[in-house]
Amino acid sequence: MSMMLAPAPAAVARWRRDWETVMRFYQPGRDEFLSAGLAAVEQTLGRSPERVLDVGGGPGTTAEAMLRRWPGAHVTVLDVDPALLALTGTAMPHVSTVRADIATEQWLASAGGPYDVVLALMTVHYLTADRVRDWYAEARQLLRPGGLLLVGDAMRDAASVVPAPPAGGGADPWAAWWSMLGGEPAMAPLLRQRAAVLTGLACAEFIAPVHWHRDAARRAGFADATVLHQRADHVLVSFRRPGDIR
Repeated sequence: MSMMLAPAPAAVARWRRDWETVMRFYQPGRDEFLSAGLAAVEQTLGRSPERVLDVGGGPGTTAEAMLRRWPGAHVTVLDVDPALLALTGTAMPHVSTVRADIATEQWLASAGGPYDVVLALMTVHYLTADRVRDWYAEARQLLRPGGLLLVGDAMRDAASVVPAPPAGGGADPWAAWWSMLGGEPAMAPLLRQRAAVLTGLACAEFIAPVHWHRDAARRAGFADATVLHQRADHVLVSFRRPGDIR
């Protein structure tokens, strides 16, 4: 599925750059996290991956970074948000996009596969604890034997959570980015569609320690849980589906 927008390519490129700025605010060291994950994939597979699924990939900036390193890979971006997927489809028409909600098991039927790599950066915290457990089992089904699941998110004792204020005490960067997009007339139809799609959906703000994720993934059939990178409370962990790498 490919979605295209009317705005000039320069405008779409600017919005996507600004998105990365927002993501770096919420995930310090984002570039280092991604570099560590991509290097682990190559080391585990012994080659570049052929098929990658970016879960919660938004406007495709992570997919773009992966394709710079793996230009021959087929990358699919999956997200619930039609506006963000439209930015992906406009900037990178060669990338597959899938609109699906990982809060329900129905996303599995839309996700395709099998994949060498399934990646979820700053995504699983949207789900409840029970749903995350199920999601690990579903993600495993999408992987080839020997494939890798990469999960990067806030991982700490939930009791210790103290929300960080916006830098400089200013406006929340997430809200500011969406407010900017709301001022673009060409985005109005997609933003109306987005509002309808997201009605009733809410972020669970789920946070758990690394050992919780390791145990949930093990129970879902994964092996070799490895912490690839950590900065403050943000951690990137890889989980391997057992079996011979194809």
